[in-house]
Formats: sequence, C-alpha cells, structure tokens
Amino acid sequence: MSESMLITIDGRPVPAHDGDTVFTAAKRAGLTIPGLCASGHLAPFGSCRLCVCEVDGQKGTPASCTTPAQAGMVVHTQTERLVHLRRNVTELLLSEQPTDGTLPAALQELARSVRLDRVRYRQPAARAQIQDSSNPFFTFDNAICISCARCVRACDEIQGTFALTMVGRGFGSRPMAGASCYGEASTGFATSNCVSCGACVKECPTGALTERRVSELGHPTSHVRTTCAYCGVGCTFDAGLRDGRVVTMVPADDGPSNQGHACMKGRFGWTYIYAEDRLKTPMLRTGNTWQAISWDTALDRLAYEFTRIKTEFGPDALAAISSSRGTNEENYLFGKFIRCVMGTNHIDNCARVCHSATVTGMMETLGASAATNSIQDLDQAKLIMVVGANPTESHPVVGASIKQAHRRGVPLIVIDPRKTELARLATLHLPLKPGTNVALLNGIGHVIAKESLLDRAFIDARTEGVDDWLKAVEPCTPEWTEQITGVPADLIRKTARLYATSGASWCVHGLGVTEHRWGSHGVMALVDLALATGNLGKPGTGINPLRGQNNVQGASDVGCVPTYFTGYQALNDPALGALHQAVTGRPLPTKRGMKTPDMWDAALAGRLKGLWIIGYDVAQTDPNLTKVHEALRRLEFLVVQDLFMSETAKMAHLVLPGVAFLEKDGTFTNLERRIQRIRKAVDPPQGVLPDWQVVCEVSTRMGYPMSYRHPSEIMDEIARLTPMLAGVSYDRLESPDSLQWPVPADGHAGTALMHRETFPKGKAHFVGVDYLLPGESPTEEYPFTLVTGRILQHYNCGAQTRRTDILELVDTDALEIAPDDAVRLGLADGELVRLVSPRGRAVLPLVISERVQPGQLFTSFHFPASEVNVLLSSSADDSSKCPEYKVSVVRVERLEREELDAEDEEELRHMRRQLIL
Repeated sequence: MSESMLITIDGRPVPAHDGDTVFTAAKRAGLTIPGLCASGHLAPFGSCRLCVCEVDGQKGTPASCTTPAQAGMVVHTQTERLVHLRRNVTELLLSEQPTDGTLPAALQELARSVRLDRVRYRQPAARAQIQDSSNPFFTFDNAICISCARCVRACDEIQGTFALTMVGRGFGSRPMAGASCYGEASTGFATSNCVSCGACVKECPTGALTERRVSELGHPTSHVRTTCAYCGVGCTFDAGLRDGRVVTMVPADDGPSNQGHACMKGRFGWTYIYAEDRLKTPMLRTGNTWQAISWDTALDRLAYEFTRIKTEFGPDALAAISSSRGTNEENYLFGKFIRCVMGTNHIDNCARVCHSATVTGMMETLGASAATNSIQDLDQAKLIMVVGANPTESHPVVGASIKQAHRRGVPLIVIDPRKTELARLATLHLPLKPGTNVALLNGIGHVIAKESLLDRAFIDARTEGVDDWLKAVEPCTPEWTEQITGVPADLIRKTARLYATSGASWCVHGLGVTEHRWGSHGVMALVDLALATGNLGKPGTGINPLRGQNNVQGASDVGCVPTYFTGYQALNDPALGALHQAVTGRPLPTKRGMKTPDMWDAALAGRLKGLWIIGYDVAQTDPNLTKVHEALRRLEFLVVQDLFMSETAKMAHLVLPGVAFLEKDGTFTNLERRIQRIRKAVDPPQGVLPDWQVVCEVSTRMGYPMSYRHPSEIMDEIARLTPMLAGVSYDRLESPDSLQWPVPADGHAGTALMHRETFPKGKAHFVGVDYLLPGESPTEEYPFTLVTGRILQHYNCGAQTRRTDILELVDTDALEIAPDDAVRLGLADGELVRLVSPRGRAVLPLVISERVQPGQLFTSFHFPASEVNVLLSSSADDSSKCPEYKVSVVRVERLEREELDAEDEEELRHMRRQLIL
C-alpha cells in the first residue's frame, strides 16, 4: 500500500493511507494511544473512549479509532485535558471491577499510564456474577468484562458465525453466547452455534475470556513460530511455551494465509501431543503379541526384512506410502530411499485418495497442478464459485474469508448436493445429484458459448483446442442438464452469466469434484470454464483446489508420487536422470511405480511383499476396507510409523513411533503453494527419533548412507534437483510471507499469481469431456446414494482430534438423512440404523437434516468403530485412481435393540456416546 498523505501527531509527521484512522496511522508509526476496544482485525467502534484525541480546527475530543486520517490534519493525543479524560474513564472502568486484587493486567497497565492510584467512586452494583464454563477450551467471567464488545465483533466480522451478542444496558451490559432475539435466555457457548475458533478469546483485552490451559498452567513465557498441521490452509501460529510444555497456540497476526484467524482444530486441537497413548518405543508383533524393542533392534529388523524381500523377490516386491502430514524434507527422503535403495518408483501418498484427480486434470489443461491464485485474492474477486467443497467445515479460515467477502457484496455461487452453510448463504445454490459434475459444468459451458460470453481475446492468445470443448458442450442444453443433474435450467443459465461476466471469478473446488469415477474429467471441465471466460492469470480469478491435509501439496511436490519426480518432472527425462545420478550417486528409475490402489491389487496377487507406511491410516480411511484389510494381511512385512497405534498399525509387523509437528523442524507447503517453516517447540517423547532420521538410519543399514545434520540441508538438496524450488532455502523462509513456488532462482520473490503471462507449456489446452455415469447408481435394493466427508470438529481418521477436548463436542460419526426419507422409513432423530451396501455394513446414529436431499445420505469417517469405509466401493477415476468416495449405493435399516448381533454390539461398545434407541 503506497503512502498517500501526511498528518501530524503530537508534533511528529506521520504517513497515512487512504482508509486509515488516526489510531491506525499512529500505531503503524510506533506511537502509543491507549485503547481497549480497538483492534486491527475489527472495524472502528469507539466504545471505550480511551483513545480520544484533539484535532486542530475541530471541536470536541473524538475517538482516534473512528476519526479518519486527512491530509495535513494536526492531532494531539497527550494533552493534559486528554489525560484527565482518560483517567476518569479508567476510574469508571475500575469502579466495577473486583476488589479482591485480581484486576486484569490490561487495566493495571492502563491505570499506571494515566497515573491513577485510587478509585474515588463507591463500587456500583457489581457486574452480574455470571460465568460460562460450558466450552471445553475457554471460560467466560463477566466480573472482569468491560463490555467493549470486541468478542462480539470478532465473532461477527472475523468468523462470521454471529454466536455472540451484547445484552442488557448500562452497568448490566455484557456479551452472551446463544442469546435469543426474543430475550436473554441462553444456554452458553457449548449449545450455541459457536464454532470455538477462539477469535473472541484472542480479542478479549481483560481476560474475561480465558483459555482453560492458561488458567491451569499459567501464561506462556516464550513463543515459537510454526505452521498448523491440520488442513491445507497453512495457518501460522505462535506456540506459547511454559516450563518446557506447550500452553497455547495463538494464530499470528502476520500469518500470510490466516492473518490472525484460526479454527477450532488448529487453535485448540493440538493437545494430542500429550496423549497418554502416544507411541514411545518401537513395537514388534509376533502372532497377536506385541513386544517393545529397542530402536537399534527395530531398525536392524526393518533393514533385514526389506533386504531379504528385495533379494528374494526383486525390488518390485517393496513399496512405500508417505505421509501428507509429514514435512517436505521427510517426504523427499522417503522418496529418495525408495528410488535409490529399492530402485523403483513404488511410492505414493494420500493425495491419491483426495486430489490426485486435480493433478491429472490440471496438468492436462494448464501444465501445472496447484492453485493458480492465492487466498488473499479473495479480496479482489468479484464473484466466488465454490464447487464440491465445504470450506466452513473442512478449511474454516478460508470459509470465514468467503463469508466476509460475500457480506461485502461479492456474489457467491455454490455447487454442492448438500445445503452447506455457504449454500444457505449463497447468491445461487446448485444442488446437483452426486456424480453429475461433468454434466453440470458442461451445461454451464453450453450457455457461455451459446450466449457469446466467451473471452475470445484470451482464448485466441493463450489457449488451444477450444473447438474440442465447444463440440463437447454443444449438446448440453440447460434442459438436458437439468434432466441429468436435477438442477433447474434457469439456475444453470444464471450461473453461467454471473461467472462469465463478473470480471474476476475466483473458483475453489474440493473433494466433491475429485472423488468420483470421472474426477479428473470434472477438474478438466472446471478448468475449461475458466479458460473460456479468461478467468486465469489475473488477480481475483483462477482454479484453486482446497488441498485436504497440511502437506498433501508438498508431499506430491517433492516426489512422493509414482508418476513424477520432484517438481512434477518426468521420470524419463535424460537431463534429470544425469542430475539425479550426480547428486545422489544412484540412477533415477524411469518406470512409473504403483499407485496406492495398485499396491492393494499387487498384495492380493502375492506380488507385493513388503510395505512401509508413514503417518497414514489406510485401514480406516481408504475405501472398500474389506479389500484393503485383506491386502495388508497378505504382506510378509508391514511397517507402520505413526504417533498412535492406528488401525493400520494394529495390522503391522513392526510399529515405529512418529514425531509430531511441534517436536521437529521442517517445512509444509499449503494449498496456495506457500512453503512455510515449522519449528521445534518442545522435545518429542524421550528416545523417539525424528522421522527423517529413521529413514536415514534404515537407508544406511541397507548400504546407502544418508547423512544430514539438519532438515535445512535436505531442503538444499531438493532445491538442487527441482527447478521450481531452486530458490528455496531456510534462510529465505525466515520471512513472515515465506515463498510460493515456483521460485526458480535465488533472489526470486516467488509466485503469488500463476500463469500471468504464459502457461508452462506455452498455451493452456481445452479438453472437451463428456458426461459418463458414476461407478454405481441407486437400485431398488440399494435406493440411497451415500456421500462421505469431513465435519468441522474432526480431521480425516480422527487420530489427533479424538485425543483432544474436541471429543466433548462430537464423539461419534452420524448419518444425515432428509426429513421426507426419515418419515417414509419411520425413523426418528437419534435412532440407531444399519447402513448396508453391496460390500458391507455399518451402524450409525441418525440425524434428520435438511442439509441433504431426498434419496441422499451423508456421514463422516472420523471414528474407527463406525467402519464407514467398509461400505465404499473400489471404483476410482480412470486416470488418477482417485477413489469414488462421493457415490456409494446403500440402504438404511432400522436397528432395534433385540436385533443387534454380536458384531453390532461390538461396534456399539466402541461408540463413546450413549445413544437413545
């Protein structure tokens, strides 16, 4: 932002920008003006009257936080008159505070600054002695509240949940969670619509809202900057430490992706690092018996078994699956181990089951497989389109930003079978039938072409193959599309017109696009729309996949895929092969390796004998679990490296303890290609080795020594081998803004906006795709379509969140069913039902919800006892092998208590919540 004016504050020239207040200009210049209600994250409010000022030529003492900066204005903030006014205001604030010596630190400091040493007023009627301890993460004490309303404003303006409001008048004014518009009745935070993002706690200036762990352990005495290890947003946090333990995780105001905001999981869901069932020593299984063994014994055994299998059956009998929760450095080393020691490309990561279809679709059309724009581009978007994603639950910080933009007047289009929170708020909601993405996107494309809404200048200059696309969409009239998708033709036309004519349409998509039989085709159809309308290469536009895990982008970037080397370089590139030989001393295998589903087939066929999995619970989260479990049982030697004894670890022969993100150094790459540091804040459990060191130790034992002193040296090696990361180093990542790839050279600033002038292959390529049926469709025997996904409170397999206080909020998976279907089947809310598919069955509690359409069901898969993924098929995208999680046919059966068999009873015993039958 350029400086546009000068003002004078207390005799000092101060630069100010358009839109600044006197308060914000002074703060940026390092001048201190007292204030309790002002916040850099909130709109000016002016309630506390502490930041009053005098302006030459103006009467009165306006609040500096609401006074716009104007060129040439002369402002005074420290006159005796102002100090006197502040002293009086402070005295009034202190007069209603407790007199037991527990005065909040902020008020103590304020009293010192205005030279207030006593309170003259008799204490008025004490503030209502109201405390709310219903939230598992923080408490509210009205006795030390000053009614500044920052918590209410944070909930409204930052999170957009509107869970808080101010009630009462005068001395009785206070914030309340869950208050009804018909009165003050409230049941507290826990039963309100609060999402526990912690924004209110962060904004509270007095400690009226306080984190429970701070109350228990005390305030942090030091901080370490790091990056969240949950979703792909990549929020920056300051880990607060006291006596060698983490006490708080506070979102950093200068975090480039989150800008001071966070969600429940990142803010409060990190305490799993102290879970009692953390793995702390290697475990070897003999039959059904587990034995704790030393690290040397474990590493020797792993090296022996893998050497034996390679010698006896050849390198193709071994494979690895890396962790999208691990660092870039760990993932690169794991890939290096497989390629240099095993001599194959049999390595994959969990991107296979989420956004591998995005990689295929975007590589085919654009030549690059990651988000084209940045999260901050939301501020420049003139239209937002959310396709097959539920960011307010899966990527809450992005979801909150979308809500902020929509409240500013930016039109919002949501394409999703469910009526999600964003769908309820949207300008247009297109509730398509699951599995019909391509039909709907082609229908939108038909209208754009038919009504001459194409950006011909962009198409002619920067693309090729448009005729192929025009031929594909030509028969897809809105009326035809309505028959396939169930979306009214009029909505399709409105969507096409809004998207094509906004001037800057910013699109995000999620697993509702990719996890389909034809997921890569859905991504191609989406990119085609952006190409046709020129919504690429400009701020506020683009195709932006919402990557699911914290480093699922980075794991693929550094080569933990069977089809590419680091930076998506072709495995058979001779120049790369020569460079790889020079850097690593080993040849780069050129034959493509097995994708994860191929590994299950190979294990069942007896070809795959050994498998090493790091930080990925395939035995809970992969589809068609019956098949996956049998494949794992067929292996001669399965190694699992994880934080806990996961469902996959229970099936392993050897289990190695893992290290959590707060216990190590490294980097993550978020959904906008931003490479960010994580830093060691605390030590891991005694004796537990960092994951990258474990890989090095095994490699060395197998005859290929790997030796690094620090993960920064591993990043240096990645940069040498990867043109798009050539300018990345730990020194450069110390900047708060970090770097977004491509960073092709040292000194290059990184790339916030992709494809500004050219595409990787010169021109982008239209790919016309036809609508094809999903892997299965409802029948008389299986009349419902089941869609699975995440919920706000939990994360993937739930291994982390289930070991935190989040479990107090949600402690089981639940099945959403439409009201009409529940009535037809005679089912009640909370009832236990059996869900049956052609592959298996699961028992779940029922939630009657208007979020799902008749004939459709939704559930999550965060709890192993639910065994939801037993229901799913092995149907997958042809090109990428991304599984079809979003379309599985099932039927729903009432489950009476007397009908429960032994298997059902076992499932119930694992469910923490007692359900009313």
